[in-house]
Amino acid sequence: MSKVQPEYICSCFFTQNIFIKKYKIHVKYINDDQFENEFRQVLRMKGCSTTNQYEEALYEVHKEVSLRKSYHKKFLDNYLYIQRHYTKLYPDIWTLRQTFLDSRFLTIAAEAKKPTQTKESLLSCIMHNGGDITECEVYKMPIFTTELCLMLINEIQNFNNFPCEKTRPNTMNKYGISLDEMGLSQGLLIPLIADYLQFIAKCLFPQWTGHAIDSFKAFVVKYESDLDTELSKHFDNAEVTMNISLNSKFEGGDLQFYSSSLNRSVDISHESNLQMSHKEGYGVMHCGRQYHSALPIIAGIRYNLIIWMRSSTVRNICPMCNQTPDLVQVPIAGDGFIPIPKTRSQCHLL
Repeated sequence: MSKVQPEYICSCFFTQNIFIKKYKIHVKYINDDQFENEFRQVLRMKGCSTTNQYEEALYEVHKEVSLRKSYHKKFLDNYLYIQRHYTKLYPDIWTLRQTFLDSRFLTIAAEAKKPTQTKESLLSCIMHNGGDITECEVYKMPIFTTELCLMLINEIQNFNNFPCEKTRPNTMNKYGISLDEMGLSQGLLIPLIADYLQFIAKCLFPQWTGHAIDSFKAFVVKYESDLDTELSKHFDNAEVTMNISLNSKFEGGDLQFYSSSLNRSVDISHESNLQMSHKEGYGVMHCGRQYHSALPIIAGIRYNLIIWMRSSTVRNICPMCNQTPDLVQVPIAGDGFIPIPKTRSQCHLL
């Protein structure tokens, strides 16, 4: 096994964007006094009115902070254990093959790779190959075959039953699987991004992809009536997000996108302007900084594969705290930041 290289996160990971699901609010936690001063009244307005309710909310925050402090060590321990002991259900899908990809997606990717391509030509290609484009710069296109979707769900279910500790992929989804921790990303998703998705992303979102998509985070989320049913308004820790639906036997759960999404000073609570349905094998690509939510699932189980694509040349501002990142080295599962040498010339990475 190759040596795991150190990675970096912003220190805000330990204090900011802590989600209290019951009250659908992201909070910042430094200490109990700061938290009470900044959020007790806000929580009261959201129904957290009694002392017991406030103490329960504070307990959830303490628990999340504790999880984050040990997250990267546990992730590495889990990853190494899984690589040694997990038996793959479908070994073939752990390496990307062209036959896993919808032929229309291959046509779209080929158009994106052309030296003479323009955004207009790519949008036309998406439209003529079963996709959908919107004025909000949210794009839907066929990506995976039905056969791959089914095998991925079965593999995820098999892995879920594997007796080992697993970390949550993010703070908002309680029932998800990290494909990076699972080990599926290396052979399946890195080629998908490097050979296909990054070319489409660079054409559709040139201002967010920098010189290249050079890191990512991938996970599968599961929505079901008795588990996670919806996802509150949020933005992703990504420059460009690809959200691929893996099944169709469910009702509800549409994605909703909001206007004024890149301006955090604007109240977006009443500004919904686009609803996008899911379709098996299809992916929805959007700017990661765009506010969006997942509407409640009504029936069935929904599985989606999420890829947060990142560019280190754009990450000179942390998307989560909107500040110059205060870098902290971690052994694995970094957030796509790299140390910038403090030289006069500040040479580019690539």
